Amino acid sequence: MSLRMKLAELLSGKWNGPPLIDIGTTSLTGIQAGALPHLREDGAVAHPIYETLPLAPKECIRLGSDFLRTGLLFDPPVITGEAFTDAFGVQWQRDEGLLSPISHPLENAELKDILHYPNPEWRNQLQLVEPEFREAGILIADAPCPGLIDLSFMLRNPWRFMEDIAEKNWKMAAALLDWSLETIIEAYNYMLSSLPEQPDVIVYSDDLGYQDGMFFSPSDFRNLVRPYMHSLLTRLRQLTPAAICFHSCGAIRPILKEIAELGIELINLDTKAKGMDVLEVRRELPASIILHGSNDLCALGEAVANKNKARIALLITELAQSAPVIAGPLDNMSSAEQVLAAIRGAAFIRNFSSDDFEKLRNIGPVRNIIEEAIEKTLLAEFPEIAAL
Repeated sequence: MSLRMKLAELLSGKWNGPPLIDIGTTSLTGIQAGALPHLREDGAVAHPIYETLPLAPKECIRLGSDFLRTGLLFDPPVITGEAFTDAFGVQWQRDEGLLSPISHPLENAELKDILHYPNPEWRNQLQLVEPEFREAGILIADAPCPGLIDLSFMLRNPWRFMEDIAEKNWKMAAALLDWSLETIIEAYNYMLSSLPEQPDVIVYSDDLGYQDGMFFSPSDFRNLVRPYMHSLLTRLRQLTPAAICFHSCGAIRPILKEIAELGIELINLDTKAKGMDVLEVRRELPASIILHGSNDLCALGEAVANKNKARIALLITELAQSAPVIAGPLDNMSSAEQVLAAIRGAAFIRNFSSDDFEKLRNIGPVRNIIEEAIEKTLLAEFPEIAAL
């Protein structure tokens, strides 16, 4: 069975075998350039802030990924005096290797300034998948720009935007969301219309909470933010038949059901945040929605390397009982050790049959099948990081 057929069965709720695996393709599962510096070239990056690598199809396959990256490419940040200004006019500064926003162009703006703020021109190059690889993996297109809330935060300053909503400054908040909505749709339209074929999955990414709570009250999300998200996702559906993977970081459990009702097919969540236990989240979501990268693939690979059988049993059973699921790292990877762990975790998963996963899902950890998979994985040869 082809990988696309497996995805189709997964989306229809009929696939009960080992999960598909996504490593190294998007800002959700990608590899930061600093993790594998020998792959960093002077050319474009896959994400302008995270500086993830735009891995070629053969590199994704060698990592053990069933998915291949397509989508926009970005010029690497040009740091002048430790500062970098992005396409939206936001200024960033590098701090301990990470870029953080230090200046927001609409922080002190009046309503008229927002209404007349110029939209960026989309002229980015695209990463295309060569014809010989198009049947070798599932095409996933990374988000071409930040989401509604992320973009509003970047333009206005997170605290100012949250104050606009808390103080019922609806006109200002609505103007920022209107600008963001139209900018995002134009970015997706540019990307999707420039590709020679439609991807199988597209990512929409928008952080809605901290590690221990939400940015907004559930009622503010419901009354102000959700209608914009509904409009945005409805318009994305008009642009592409691709399945939509919705990502959000943070402790957003109070609004999970409302996000699910937006009609998404996949959801990528921070299951380390407060109240976001993966099995509890699974029970709250409709069975039709696929959990993407919400189980810790890197932790699984590390546990296998250390022969930590108790940890392995917990993680692999959790993965099976989270179905329908696509396995992947919890976040983009910042070290070679994380990359190696993800490769090993993927290999371990592939040592289980459909019957094995059925037992793990219905019975729980079964010692003999787990130990057999561990043995096979430890005997396997893995690609040298330097050879990727």
